[in-house]
Amino acid sequence: MFKNILSFFSKKGGPKGPPLRKLFIHFQRLIRANNRALEIMSEMGEVLSGEYIFDSKFISDRTLELLDNVYKMISNLDFISPGKYRELFDKYAEIKDGLQEELKGNVYIPDYNYTIFYEDIEEGMDDVVGGKNACLARIKNVLGLPTPEGFVITTQGYKFFVHASKRSERIQEILELWRNKKIDLNDASKLLQEEILQVELTDDFEAEIKQSIQELKNKLNVDELYFAVRSSCIGEDSEHSFAGLYSSFLGVDEKGLIEAYKKVLASTYSRRAMEYRRDKDFGEREIAMAVGCQVMLNPKVSGVVYTLDVSENKLDRMVIAAIYGLAVDIVGGRREGDVFYVQRTFPYDILGMNIGIKQHTTIFDTNTKRLIESEVEEKYVDKACLDEDKIKTLACTACKLERYFKHPQDIEFCFDQNDNLIILQSRHLNLGDVVLHCDLKEKQDNLEIIFAQKGNIVQQGICFGEVLKVSKDLDIDSQALHDKILVAEYPSPRLARFIKYVNGIITDRGSPVGHLATIAREFRVPMVVNTKIATKVLQDGEEITLNATDNIVYKGLLKHMCYYDFVEDKFEETREYRILKRIFQKVSPLNLIEAGDKNFKAENCRTLHDIIRFIHEKAVQELIEKNYYANVNGDSSAKKLKTAIPLDLIIIDLDQEFPPDLKEVDIKDVSSLPLKTFIKGASYSNIWSREPIGVDFRGFMSSLSRTFSPHLADPKFVGQNLAVVSKEYANISLRLGYHFTMLDTLVRENASDNYIYFRFFGGVTENERRSRRARLIEKILLQNDFLTTVKGDLVIGRLKGMMKEYILKKIFILGVLVSYTRQLDVKLIDEKKIDYFLEDFSSIIKNVE
Repeated sequence: MFKNILSFFSKKGGPKGPPLRKLFIHFQRLIRANNRALEIMSEMGEVLSGEYIFDSKFISDRTLELLDNVYKMISNLDFISPGKYRELFDKYAEIKDGLQEELKGNVYIPDYNYTIFYEDIEEGMDDVVGGKNACLARIKNVLGLPTPEGFVITTQGYKFFVHASKRSERIQEILELWRNKKIDLNDASKLLQEEILQVELTDDFEAEIKQSIQELKNKLNVDELYFAVRSSCIGEDSEHSFAGLYSSFLGVDEKGLIEAYKKVLASTYSRRAMEYRRDKDFGEREIAMAVGCQVMLNPKVSGVVYTLDVSENKLDRMVIAAIYGLAVDIVGGRREGDVFYVQRTFPYDILGMNIGIKQHTTIFDTNTKRLIESEVEEKYVDKACLDEDKIKTLACTACKLERYFKHPQDIEFCFDQNDNLIILQSRHLNLGDVVLHCDLKEKQDNLEIIFAQKGNIVQQGICFGEVLKVSKDLDIDSQALHDKILVAEYPSPRLARFIKYVNGIITDRGSPVGHLATIAREFRVPMVVNTKIATKVLQDGEEITLNATDNIVYKGLLKHMCYYDFVEDKFEETREYRILKRIFQKVSPLNLIEAGDKNFKAENCRTLHDIIRFIHEKAVQELIEKNYYANVNGDSSAKKLKTAIPLDLIIIDLDQEFPPDLKEVDIKDVSSLPLKTFIKGASYSNIWSREPIGVDFRGFMSSLSRTFSPHLADPKFVGQNLAVVSKEYANISLRLGYHFTMLDTLVRENASDNYIYFRFFGGVTENERRSRRARLIEKILLQNDFLTTVKGDLVIGRLKGMMKEYILKKIFILGVLVSYTRQLDVKLIDEKKIDYFLEDFSSIIKNVE
C-alpha cells in the first residue's frame, strides 16, 4: 500500500512546450507592457482632472500606444499558452473599433441587446445606456442605494432608428441639410421628429421590450405595470446636464410604452436640444439616446436636494424642497412646498425651515392609472412633510452622492408609502456664478501643514474629518465611520468594506495599484499611500484636511478647501475633453476584479483595463502551471538545493548556469532573492521540527484512506519539490509529507510588478482537523493583508502591488508559516486550538520584527 502511495505522489510529466527560460522572457515582456499600459491610463486620468491642457494629438498618441501595449500583452500570453485565450483577440478588436471611432469624434454605439435591466448595467456602459441611466445604475449597483425598478431601452434602439431603419436615410439627409445650413433649425427639428415618430420597430425589437416588461412583472409579482419613461442621452447628467431639454413621460401603461419611447427619442431633435448642442459645440455624431423605463411610484413625499445652497451662496448648508405626492409641481415651480436648510456635515443639523401651505398635490391614482390633482388632508396642510429622521437620512445620502460624483448634486428623491428613501436621479448642480473656492496659493502661508509630498496619490480630491486609526483586528460599526479619514499601516483589501462610508484614506505603505486602490477610485474616495509616517504623526480623533490633489495634509477642518474640487473648468466643455472622456470610459472601468469570481472570463472583458487585469492574472497562473509541469529529468541546470532544513528541493535558476558536474547548490550561491527570503523564513529559529508528531489511530486511518479530488491529485499539485527561480522571481512547489505548498512571486523595485500567489492544502488527519488548519492559515494570511479563498483544506492567498521590502517581509512570513503549520493539523483537536496557535504564531512574527 505504501509503495502505491509513494508511486502516486512521485508522478511527473505533462504537456510539452517551449523551454522555461523562453516562457519567462515572454512573461517579462508581458509585465513591461502591463506596466506601460497602466501608466498611460494613469496619464489619461490625470489630464481629465482638469489640471492639464491637452490636444487631439495627445489623445491619439496615448490611445494608440495603449492599444499597442495591450496587444503585446495578448500576444505574449498567447505564446505562453497558445490558443487558450483566443477570445481576447476578438474583445480587443471590438474595443479597438470603438476607440478608433471616438478618435474621429463620433460616438461609438456598440452592438448590444435592445434592453437591459438596471441591475445588469456595469461600469463603462454609458455608451449603451446613456448618461442618466449610467448614473442611476452606479447609485444602485456601486453605492447600494435604492432606486426605481426597471429597464433601459439601449442606444442600440437609437442606432436602429437613425442609422438602420427604413427612414434612416431620410433622417441622415435632413441632418446633412441642416449641417450645411440649407434648412434652418426650426425646419430641421420638425422634419427629424416627424421621421422618427413614423419609424416602425422590427418584430425582434418590439418582442424584446415586451419580454422585459413580462420579466419585470414576474419579478415584482404584479399583473400590470405603469412606467416613468425618461430620456438618457450620452453625456446627459454629466458636465452638461441637458436638464429639461428632452422629453419624459409619467404614468405610461404597457400598451403606450413604445409610443412614449418614440416620443422621447424624437425629442433628441427638439429645437431647444439642437440649439443647446450647437451652443456647446456638440456634433450631431456625438449624440445617442437611450431611454429608461422605470416602474411608476406612488410616493408619500418627494422633492429635490441641492447639496449646496447656491441661491443664497451659503456654502455650509444644503437645501431640501419637498411636497406630498409627486415632485412634478416643485420641479415645475407650480406649487409651494416645504424648504429645509441642513448642515452639510455630520450630524446634519437642521439650520432652518420654511413650511409651505400645501393644499393640493399631484399623485398617481391607482384606480384611474393617471396623474391627478388631490387635496391634502387639512391636518397635514401646514405640517412639515419630512420629519427630522428623514431629513438626516436624506442629507447623509446626498453627501455620499456628492462625494462619489465629485461635484455638488441636484438630486430628485422620494419616500415611498413605507417611508423608504428612493433616489430617482442625481446630476451635477448648475452652480451659476457661485464662487466655491479660495486661492490656495494665496492662503498657503496661513494653513498649518502636518506633512506634505509624502507618498503616492491614488485618488485625487479634498476631504476633511476626524482621524480613525485602523488596526489589523479592527471590528467597527459602519455608523462610526461617517466623515472619518482612515489612517492605516497598509492598504489592506479588508479595508474595502469601509470605503463607502469614509471621507478619505491615508496609509504608511503600499502603492497606487492593488485591490483597495481600485475600489477607492471606483468610489472616488481621496487616497494617499506610502507616506511612511501617517500612523506615527496622526492621532485618533485629530481633525485634519486631506488635500489628495496636491498631496498635503493640513491641521483642522478647512472646509472651504473642499469646494476647490468643485470649480467648473471651461476646458471641460471642449470637444477634446469630451472625446478623451468617452475614450477613458472604454479604457479605464474595471469590471473583472476578483479572480475567483465565476464571471472572471475573457468573454466578459468590456474595457482595456479588464483585458489588462485578466491577462496579468492568467499569465501568473499559466507560468505556475508550466513550472509545475517542468520535467527536470535530464536537465543539467536542475540541481539539488542545500539548505539547513530537509526540503529535498530541486532548483532551476533561469538567470545563472551551474557547472554540469555540480550536484548540490548552496542557498547562499543562488541568485534568487525571493527564494532566499522564503528559505530564511522556513529555517527561522527552531520553527522547523525534525521530530515527527504522533498521530492518533483516527488520524492514521484517515491518512491511509484519504483520496484526492481530480484537480488536487494532478501532478502539478503532488509532484517533486521544485523551485524555478530568477533574481526577482520564484516558483516554489513543495510536498512535505502529506502537505502541499506552492508559492509564486515576483519582487522588483517597481511596486506595480510585485505579487505573491500562495497555495496550501493537505494533511495526515481527518477532514475536520485539516479544515481547522485551513481556517488557521486563512486567519494568518488575513492578518498579513492577503486576499484569501478557502475550499475545504485548500487555502489560496493573493497579494499584489506592494513595495519591495513589504513583499519580501510577507515571503519571509510565508516561509515561517509553512514550517510552523506543516504537521499542525494533528494538534488541532478542537476549535479553541485555532485561536491559541494564531496568537502563538503572531507572537513569533512580532519577535522577528
